[in-house]
Amino acid sequence: MGCFGKGCLILIAFVVFLAVAFTGGTILAVRFLRTSYFSTAPVQLPASAASEEEQRAARANWYDFENAARAHTTRRIEMTADQLNALIASEPDLRGKAFVKIEDETARLRISVSLDDLRLLRGHYMNAECTVQSAPDGDPGRARVTNIVVNGKSVGEDALNWRGPWGFRRFIEQWTEKDNIKTFQIAGGKAILESRGSD
Repeated sequence: MGCFGKGCLILIAFVVFLAVAFTGGTILAVRFLRTSYFSTAPVQLPASAASEEEQRAARANWYDFENAARAHTTRRIEMTADQLNALIASEPDLRGKAFVKIEDETARLRISVSLDDLRLLRGHYMNAECTVQSAPDGDPGRARVTNIVVNGKSVGEDALNWRGPWGFRRFIEQWTEKDNIKTFQIAGGKAILESRGSD
């Protein structure tokens, strides 16, 4: 066997080794996440006390803002925690999965989401909570998210800076660009958003 044949054989062996290592590492990582960070039971979140009419009003208010923002029209919306929870309750995909509480300039978000759509995490839940404070200049990308707890385990704020496809900062960037959001503030017990008008 010549040098070329030996080189090919070594390269193939190396690629096979990497594939096995990657697959094994992924399986071990998923197993670790399943047992350490993902619960097999959801957390019961407080139910919104909003009536059907209040839910419709919150949804209509949000849709008006969203449509104006996407049309590059300057618009401002202010929502209390009760209105945000009414909005969440009005959406079938979100109802019972999130709850918001706002005190002065700090919001507290709690979620409990089924992971059944992810085959390797089927039968598990993401139960998490965090506190949110807006940046002094209202830049949505610089909002401060702290006190992150996932299924009873504290998670460092550095996790939010991960730049992968599911990264929090990447999600915020995509959302603000897609919905044309200029500022995000939490003040006076309200979440306040302002859209960016066309230049």
